[in-house]
Amino acid sequence: MWRSTKSNIRTLARGPRVVEPVMLPEQLARRRECKEPEIGVPGVVELGRYRYASAYQGLQPRAHPDGLEICFLARGHQTYRVDGQVYRLRGGDQYLVFPGELHDSADMPEEKGVLYWLFLRLKPAGGPLLFLEPAAARELRAALLALPSRHFAAAPGTHLLLDQIIGAVERARTPLDRLGLATLVLRFLFGTIQASHHNRRATPSPRIQRSLAHIAAQAAELPSVPQLARLVRLSPSRFKARFRQEVGLPPREHVLRHKLGVAQARLREPGASVTAVAHELGFSSSQYFATVFRRFTGLTPTQYRARVRGDPAAPVLS
Repeated sequence: MWRSTKSNIRTLARGPRVVEPVMLPEQLARRRECKEPEIGVPGVVELGRYRYASAYQGLQPRAHPDGLEICFLARGHQTYRVDGQVYRLRGGDQYLVFPGELHDSADMPEEKGVLYWLFLRLKPAGGPLLFLEPAAARELRAALLALPSRHFAAAPGTHLLLDQIIGAVERARTPLDRLGLATLVLRFLFGTIQASHHNRRATPSPRIQRSLAHIAAQAAELPSVPQLARLVRLSPSRFKARFRQEVGLPPREHVLRHKLGVAQARLREPGASVTAVAHELGFSSSQYFATVFRRFTGLTPTQYRARVRGDPAAPVLS
């Protein structure tokens, strides 16, 4: 049975204790987490998914002493940091955290989007894994721990496969069901191994690059989706499908994110007024601007302005 609870991610035993934030009810409602007893497959500690319509407080520093974390960002953008190195994910990317590595979200929120994660226990070396024979389990464990890249484009079909795995967990009742679930997880791991070795980050096609450059060159007067489609000589439906496939976001959301990026730059300027920025960027009101801004950043424009200016009373993400 699925739970909507906090993740079982463990913080480091050494150093200051990290206090995890209490999740809001609407955040919990958009998360699904299943723990080891419900999964019933050796070595699979946790499987989860979130579908966030708004940004929430980011990850605090943590590590998994005995496990590998595999994340797949199906939609949106997300920032992570591992041992000081920052990685910026877009829809369609996978990301790995190896045992013992300190990681967080680089002071950024958990953003609006769809993310899946899987935790595997890989230590001790002789522990059971996916009902495999000991020799096969050792080979798979060694291959996973030796993956050459931690941020790469996922294998085709990863999104569908993860949804199949979630469905299999929910339906599993018998030992045979658990064996079928383990087979699906094994397919996912083989796809992850191949994708990590390929280490590809797909470059958008010339048409989509042209639309991205056009968006980046604008500020207040951002183009509509039909205008962008005409620019690159595609039908709106075809343009939207290709843009989402190649960029990881629908074009309308990408345009809105760009507009909010411009808004953040304006709010960092001395004397910037929230109302003036809202009107400059074409928002119908400062209230609507604040609603959209918080949805993507986790802060209102006023809170963001106070935070970037170093106000000690500025609130943290909620």
